[in-house]
Amino acid sequence: MNAIFKHTFVRFAFVGGMGFLVDLSSMLLLSMWIAPLLARAMAFWIAASSNWWWNRVITFKKAEQNSQNKKAAALQWLQFIGGSVIAFVPNWGCYLILMSHPPTTPNSTLILLWPYLAMIPGIAMGMMLNYAFSRFWIFSSTKH
Repeated sequence: MNAIFKHTFVRFAFVGGMGFLVDLSSMLLLSMWIAPLLARAMAFWIAASSNWWWNRVITFKKAEQNSQNKKAAALQWLQFIGGSVIAFVPNWGCYLILMSHPPTTPNSTLILLWPYLAMIPGIAMGMMLNYAFSRFWIFSSTKH
């Protein structure tokens, strides 16, 4: 198991899985009070900030050790958020397309879960872009 976690992409995917849980939990909580599309947009920011911190601590540990001052951490967070915004474009686009074409089924459970299931393909697309940005730009001073 330890050999698997030596690869940055595996650690990045693990952090992404945790981020998905943060994203989904945030969306579920927020959608109790606001529309699903707005809840989805707000949940993204919560999850992106969470992912930056976990990637800093787990995926790219050396970057965290090299960036002890708060200004470096703040700049790194801004870069991560910037990369996440770019990666959010296909993520959000996919979500909007899927939400505009809900399943035509009498299955009420699927209809109720659709706003949450529609998140998954876009998150997968965004993850690929986020990994490239993180590895080759945001945390590039580290050895992978």
